[in-house]
Amino acid sequence: MTHTLGRRRTRCSIALTAAATLALGGCSLGGSDSGPPPDKPTVSTARFTLTPQDGSEGVAPETVVSVGAGGGHLTEVVLTAADGSVVPGAMSAGGASWHSTRPLGYGAAYTVRATAVDEHGLTGTRTSTFTTSTPKSLIGVKSITPETGATVGVGMPISIEFDHEIKDPKIRAAVEERLVVATSIPVEGAWGWIDDTTVRFRPKEYWPAGTKVSVSGDLQGLPMGDDGVYGADGQGADFAIGPAVITTVDAAAHQMMVTRDGEVLRTVPVTTGKPGFTTRSGTKVILGKEQHVVMDGTTVGIAEGSSEAYRLDVYWAARVTWSGEYLHAAPWSVASQGVANVSHGCVGMSTEDARWYFGVVNIGDVVNVVNTGSDKVMETTGNGYGEWNLPFERWLESSAAGATVTGAPTTV
Repeated sequence: MTHTLGRRRTRCSIALTAAATLALGGCSLGGSDSGPPPDKPTVSTARFTLTPQDGSEGVAPETVVSVGAGGGHLTEVVLTAADGSVVPGAMSAGGASWHSTRPLGYGAAYTVRATAVDEHGLTGTRTSTFTTSTPKSLIGVKSITPETGATVGVGMPISIEFDHEIKDPKIRAAVEERLVVATSIPVEGAWGWIDDTTVRFRPKEYWPAGTKVSVSGDLQGLPMGDDGVYGADGQGADFAIGPAVITTVDAAAHQMMVTRDGEVLRTVPVTTGKPGFTTRSGTKVILGKEQHVVMDGTTVGIAEGSSEAYRLDVYWAARVTWSGEYLHAAPWSVASQGVANVSHGCVGMSTEDARWYFGVVNIGDVVNVVNTGSDKVMETTGNGYGEWNLPFERWLESSAAGATVTGAPTTV
């Protein structure tokens, strides 16, 4: 009996030992599966894509510089010219890409430095350098009217003259998109081409009195031909609109009424063009003022020595057409003023009234001539600022872009 009981205790001990061994073995296997954490990278894995590529030469100035980041996101991109100036750009949401927002200079060296952070929080950088091409020739702004500092009337258009002809409609449209008009009061208008070298901005309605206007015409980086022709650096002008001075000449009544901001300042007896020399009807804009001017009939096609010939010293003259129409002092026709039309096309008044009028009006003020009884009308282009004689929809047809423009806010 003693022997039998001993054997049973041995078997039980072995079973318990085996179970314990299995339990311990299970814990050991679990620890072996998790293992130590993998090592964190020490170098950023962000990948960069840059255009133009590093070392590029002869890059077109209109090229948009772009930077992309893979395996991370961009945190900063700086594009710098050799002179230290920084080219502005825009970053996409999330920092996946960046692109320049201003044209590049001509024959210039640039460096772009991009910084990105990868998924592990590591920062990487990439630097690229390139140079742009030099144009064969440039087309730029020759002049802008009105000039900086001027105060002009509510009918004054903005006129930009270029130093070379621009005939291609696509290039004209691209030029219009580069021309910027900013106004202190929202103003809707449109650009229109007068000829191959001149484009004008006309508001839909007269400028609001007191408006401050800023205009710029930067063509830098704009391709203007297939033979290496580009736009030049731009010019700009800041000017102001004065009070709304409107002159209405009634040829049938022989009267001229002058208002300022809707208030009647004076009604003046006048004489206008006689039959054969009728004053143009329609809306005109004062082009300039001359205290003294010599008027010679031969300059408007009147033969010297004929019954209509004249050569006169004229004072207090406000010009409204390039062909020679003025509003001026005409002391020789005082007896006819307010009674009959006896001039060769100008609006004549007494010296006293002309001196007063000269002091009231400004370049850009509006002159409306009505009731002439003639079909002789103010030209819409070429003989002054006749654009106001076109409905705005018709004026818009002269825009290569075919688009209206609303002045961006300005405080100039």
